[in-house]
Amino acid sequence: MRVLRIAGVVLCCLCFTAGAHAQSSIPDKPVWTLEFIKVQPGKLGLALGYLDEHWMRVREEAKRQGTVLNYHRISEMVLMVPGVKQGNPDSIVLLTEYKNLAAFQDRERVFASIAARLPSTPPGVIPLPNPGELYQTMDMSVFMEEPVGVHTPELKLLAEQ
Repeated sequence: MRVLRIAGVVLCCLCFTAGAHAQSSIPDKPVWTLEFIKVQPGKLGLALGYLDEHWMRVREEAKRQGTVLNYHRISEMVLMVPGVKQGNPDSIVLLTEYKNLAAFQDRERVFASIAARLPSTPPGVIPLPNPGELYQTMDMSVFMEEPVGVHTPELKLLAEQ
């Protein structure tokens, strides 16, 4: 719990600092978010359907608008060899690459605007339950590309939730 508070304070400080400085002082580098979600038992298919029809559609439109550079939905693979089962099929990672820190900070407004314009349910698709009934966000981390050398970029952790 203390780690979450510290991470929240760091994220708030980052947001206030970024808002207080001129745009030229903020690095215009991509910002990445990694969201780790755990699917409720027996609801993997519904969760994947919800993510396809909502999360991915919104990010595709944000990518078209230039706010999001890239996004991925990654499911954990289950590796089964004799005597060993590794992996969790109910674990999904949502990866979003934003154009810059300003785009990341404005993401909720942009996503809400896009979601309001998109049809709530595409034709021919069965309406799905609330995402809270399908999965739970376990962790979220925010990264920014930080060059170490001329051709050796790394990702620098900015905040965790």
